[in-house]
Amino acid sequence: MEKIAFVPAQIRAARALLGRSQEELAEAAKISLTSLREIEGHKRPPDTEAASKIRRALDNLGIAFVPSGPEGGPGVRLINNRPHIIRPPTTMLFWEGIPFTVEWEGREVMVFVSRDVIDDLGQHTGTPPESVYLQTFDQYQGEILDGVAQAITDPSNFDDRQRLRIQHKDIKRFSR
Repeated sequence: MEKIAFVPAQIRAARALLGRSQEELAEAAKISLTSLREIEGHKRPPDTEAASKIRRALDNLGIAFVPSGPEGGPGVRLINNRPHIIRPPTTMLFWEGIPFTVEWEGREVMVFVSRDVIDDLGQHTGTPPESVYLQTFDQYQGEILDGVAQAITDPSNFDDRQRLRIQHKDIKRFSR
């Protein structure tokens, strides 16, 4: 598999597009703030493990790296065909799951990811605290949003209040 190159300016541009601080991105990537600052500031090469973690975190947050070409230099954009979060989750409802709101084709959609899906993604046992569920959502956000994109096309996934329900069948790793 060919390694895709990227430049530190793309990380800064991605953060700006997402409205994220260096602290927030370092936390999402599970690296130190110093590591992020060194990579963004050209003091550390962008081919380290920390840079790989940054790239994975940005992918999870919905960023696609655009390589340079005859038309222009490298850049970033939001991933196509993935809903964008308008209101992130702040709670775990025991029976309904994690609620959040996305934008899809110009409309707001209320989404619920079932507790079972979050438990399986995070390999939780028992009943962990709400904060653990929210961390699991953050860790698997890209996969969950890809599941939303798949589920949103099937009217049977909506309840009588037009809320989208995400189940195991909508998440690629479980639907194989």
